[in-house]
Amino acid sequence: MTRLFPATGEQLPLQGLYLQHHLHLKGQPGTPFVYSNFITSLDGRIALGSSGSTTHTVPTATVNPRDWRLYQELAGQADLLVTSGRYFRQSLIGEAQDQLPVGKQAEFSDIREWRLAQGLREQPDIAILSGSLDIPLAALEPYRQRRILVITGDASDQSRVAALQASGIEVLRAGSGTVVDGSRMTTELAAQGYRSIYAIAGPEVFYTLLGAKVINRLYLTIAQQLLGGEDFDTLTRGPLLTPAQGMSLISLHHDPYAPARAGQLFAVFEPQD
Repeated sequence: MTRLFPATGEQLPLQGLYLQHHLHLKGQPGTPFVYSNFITSLDGRIALGSSGSTTHTVPTATVNPRDWRLYQELAGQADLLVTSGRYFRQSLIGEAQDQLPVGKQAEFSDIREWRLAQGLREQPDIAILSGSLDIPLAALEPYRQRRILVITGDASDQSRVAALQASGIEVLRAGSGTVVDGSRMTTELAAQGYRSIYAIAGPEVFYTLLGAKVINRLYLTIAQQLLGGEDFDTLTRGPLLTPAQGMSLISLHHDPYAPARAGQLFAVFEPQD
């Protein structure tokens, strides 16, 4: 890869690019460091609808193992992964992209060893944002060795809360109505001792965190592919952000090796004050 910004032109290996950011050390007691990651096409598609699936899925034209390696490196630095109930519904019907990281494959063994060397648990805990609490318990079974939290609003269905609690799932309230408030959620998670929080859900969860101004960093892979399509997701979904959220470029690398015949950019942004 070539470092484009800051502009040195330095050639760098892919492996270890994001591990050197040491995100697990950036949070403080009571103030976790919250970061997120997406891969998008040049025309802004992070997921597409198709006739063969019931949910939007990551396009095959953008997904690639080099980006996936960096996704795993980001997960390797987290105390906690924030996802959504939708992921577990997709998982139950075989439409989830993969199991939640850090992956158990041999190619990611160095990341797992790195976590342990840094004093982190073998795997990050999991927080599930859900207003409906439509979370299939069967889809949680592969993760029972981790701590699982469900975060919902104050007015969410108490019978579903009770069912989750009866199955050993912890439930936190962090929002009026059924909707989760990003600021309250972060405060609750800080009280649980979390310092590095990696949001890996879709556009609604990212909007929740962005609107609450709790996102500290965005990792964005831009696959140099134009996809088109009329049924798609982009980075955020929600009312207009007023004012718009400015983002400052922290670093930019060019990777010519994937996707095939295209290449991609690895960009890192932080919100402007």
